[in-house]
Amino acid sequence: MKHTSPIIHMTNKCNMACKYCYAGSALEKFQDIKKLNEDFNSKTPVLFKFTDQLISYNKFTPTNFFFHGGEPLLINLENWEHILNYFREKNYPIKANVQTNGTLVNDDFINLFKKFNVSVGSSLDGPAFLNDKNRVFKNGEGSFLTVLKNIRKLKKAGLHIGCLVTLNKTNIKNIEAIYTLFKKYDIAFNVRPISETRYSLNKEILISPSEYATAFCKLFDIWFNDTKTKTFLINDFANIIARFIKSIEGLATCTTIKNCSGRFVSFDLDGNLWHCARFNGEDGFSYGNIKKDNLTNLLNSVKAKKFSERWKILSRKSCRNCKFSPYCYGGCPARAYYYYGSYFHKDYYCEAFKIILKHIYEKIKSTL
Repeated sequence: MKHTSPIIHMTNKCNMACKYCYAGSALEKFQDIKKLNEDFNSKTPVLFKFTDQLISYNKFTPTNFFFHGGEPLLINLENWEHILNYFREKNYPIKANVQTNGTLVNDDFINLFKKFNVSVGSSLDGPAFLNDKNRVFKNGEGSFLTVLKNIRKLKKAGLHIGCLVTLNKTNIKNIEAIYTLFKKYDIAFNVRPISETRYSLNKEILISPSEYATAFCKLFDIWFNDTKTKTFLINDFANIIARFIKSIEGLATCTTIKNCSGRFVSFDLDGNLWHCARFNGEDGFSYGNIKKDNLTNLLNSVKAKKFSERWKILSRKSCRNCKFSPYCYGGCPARAYYYYGSYFHKDYYCEAFKIILKHIYEKIKSTL
């Protein structure tokens, strides 16, 4: 059965200016919040139309909705409650997940998220001396203290909260410090490598595949050998181990599944559908607009089917003889596109995946 999880693009605007932002929000001036929310409210009927069609497309089976930005918590409490109430009144089997920079979390949002069982993801690149080099406010001030305080409030309230660490040139030499921070506060986290985007990044913070592999393997070893904690978990590591035992695609991240275009779709409040949030606004990656066509037609369009052929093409060419390809399927097409100019190229971090997967496999094999 076809099943798609939507990434809802709430706004391009953000109150921060992270130096590796892929959405271009760091370049945007801070907009009047009242006008931003008035505009958003006027577009909610389009979101509801999309929701109705998507839940029908998924045949009313449980569906994850991922709310992204920009910064989605620039959308005020009233608008958030309006959306979540709509889901509940329709009795839709939706699990809401919000990815926020964590700076705007307050008691009202916490109460709302508890009421509607919303899972929260945030970002933190390690202790202040690491995080505050790149994850900064518009005025250049670091975000660490604000974000950590709010993550701890979310945890105390009993909400499901996880963090994302972006490995980049400024923090890959301090893996122990990153691990120690998250272990100290018992915060689950995953790591991702910094990547090129449609916006020009400072080359000094980009990393090579070998640098990524070294840092990832070091972090894995610290986690794997840590016998003093029972509750602390890096989900990606556990998932990789589980997939070696039994290959279950659902355990993989979106960057390492066979057909990410068939599993996810990005939607903005103007009604546009994109293959992925990384491609929002990028010519050639739009499926169309639900104001002009229905969702089923768009998800089964010639363009959508073309994207779904990526693994078939890679499996016959550059990934043909790779024994690790069933665990990464050529990696992220967005990274392939922004590094090599082709959606159908393998991931820039391909060589890193080989090193990482071999390292983890040998580690668990020697332990069993």
